[in-house]
Amino acid sequence: MLVRELLTRDVVHVRDTSALDAAVRVLAEQRVSALPVVDATGRVVGILSEADVLRLHLSADPRAHLRPVADAPAEPWPATVLEVMSPDPVVAHEGSDVAEVARVLADTGWKSLPVVDGQHALVGMISRSDVIRELSTRDADIWLRVVRELAQLDRPRWTVSVARGVVTVSGVRGGRDARLAAAVAATVPGVRDVVVQGTDEPEGVDPAEQSMKDSDPAD
Repeated sequence: MLVRELLTRDVVHVRDTSALDAAVRVLAEQRVSALPVVDATGRVVGILSEADVLRLHLSADPRAHLRPVADAPAEPWPATVLEVMSPDPVVAHEGSDVAEVARVLADTGWKSLPVVDGQHALVGMISRSDVIRELSTRDADIWLRVVRELAQLDRPRWTVSVARGVVTVSGVRGGRDARLAAAVAATVPGVRDVVVQGTDEPEGVDPAEQSMKDSDPAD
C-alpha cells in the first residue's frame, strides 16, 4: 500500500505565527494529538503536539502536596506556535510505502506524520489509526479486491485465497509471473503479506497449447 491510499487530506493545520492559545484550543476541540505547522507559503515547518504543550510550565496545585510548594519564578506563556512547536518534523510522501511509515510510527511512538508533496507543501496526514483501520479489513473484502486486480492480467488459472490478511495466489508459472502476482496483490489495501505458489510448468508456456503440441502426429 502507498500513503496516498490511506492519508487524510482535509486536515486542520496552523501557521507558525498563529497564537499559541488558539492552537491549543484547536487541539482540544478537534481531539487530535498533533497539528502540522506551515509557513506563509504552505510548506510544513513543524509539528505542534500535545506533548509540546504539556512541556510548558504549569503552576503546582498546593492541595496535592503535603508541604508548601516553594514559589517559583513565573515563566511567561509563549505567544506563538513557533516558540513551542517541534521544528523540521519527519514527513511522508504520497508515494511512500505504508509499511515503512508504520515502522516509523511504531518505533517512535508518534501517532501521525504530515504528508507533503515535492515542494514540501502540506498534502494531508497519515496516522496509526489509518493503518490499523486498513489492517482490520475483512478477508472477504480483500479477496474480492485482489481477484478484481488479478483479473485484469488475464491469468484464468490463478486462484486466490485469503487468511487473516495474508493473500495466497496459486497456479502461477515462472519467476516473472510470480513477481507480477505478488506485486499486484500487495497493492490492495488491507493485505498483510503475499504468498505465491507456483506450478511445475515452464514459464511462458500455456498448458493447452503444450497439450496440442504433444498430441500432434507431425511432431
